[in-house]
Amino acid sequence: MPDLNGMMLFAAVVRANGFSQAARDIGQAKSTISRKVAQLEEELGVRLLQRNTRNISLTQVGALYFQHCEAISQEIEAANAIIENTHNDISGSLRIAIPVSFSQEVIGHLCSSFMRLYPNIELDIQFTDSDIGLVGEGYDIAIKYGPLQSSDLVARLLFERQPILVASPNYIKKHGVPASPQELNQHQGILLGTSLSAPIWSVGKGNRKFMATFQRKVRVNSAKMVKRFALDDFGIALLSNTSCKQEIASGNLVPILQEWPMDSIKVYGVYSSRRQLASNISAFLDFIAKRYSNQESLSAIMK
Repeated sequence: MPDLNGMMLFAAVVRANGFSQAARDIGQAKSTISRKVAQLEEELGVRLLQRNTRNISLTQVGALYFQHCEAISQEIEAANAIIENTHNDISGSLRIAIPVSFSQEVIGHLCSSFMRLYPNIELDIQFTDSDIGLVGEGYDIAIKYGPLQSSDLVARLLFERQPILVASPNYIKKHGVPASPQELNQHQGILLGTSLSAPIWSVGKGNRKFMATFQRKVRVNSAKMVKRFALDDFGIALLSNTSCKQEIASGNLVPILQEWPMDSIKVYGVYSSRRQLASNISAFLDFIAKRYSNQESLSAIMK
């Protein structure tokens, strides 16, 4: 029978999209994790991961095996949560507003895992880009992009993303590469936003920031569709580095204007300061802050 610890370490590597990040996440030496996963592959007689100097990817049998390892891992978490919940009675309902541009697949996985950990929680999740009023509309938490305006709300930083401009090789072959942010106005752009969003990107940072305009080819409020249009050669797109790193590694997308790094995108969990922070709100924010990056990496590697 395969070693259960090896199975859990294999699942941790997949969730973290690499041995180094898995080592940091679980506090074990990278060499130990690598050895345990190699021993697991030897015991099974199959290759679970394809490795190179920069990335890992799942083999076909590895993807199927991971699903079972992840199910076992979640059952262990749920079992531990039963003990934890006897001391931390996390229960009640949570109404949460989440931006439309967030990956619904990633949020779905996270919320399912959260409810397994806390079986007495009831979630009401609404994807919306409206400027909702937390108290007036009955929301407990709103996930928002920064910077945020000052208010009577409390904002907790959950994670950050580094934005990057990308285009497909075919688009570059046909239209060339902009040499400066000013030249973006000669290029087609794919805009992530609402019907009110203007075709403007803030390129650079600090004193070297430039508000670049571009020729909007399409506007859509789904980051996944923005990437799809970029892959299909319709223009330059602004995406987070995590959401397109697989496509960059494979050469299907090419970074643009890398000499103009941009300010990171900050994502906050916002809640009302009118009442003491409830334990279920705190538990949800802790969970998202810890797990979002790992789940986002898993979503990318499983495509």
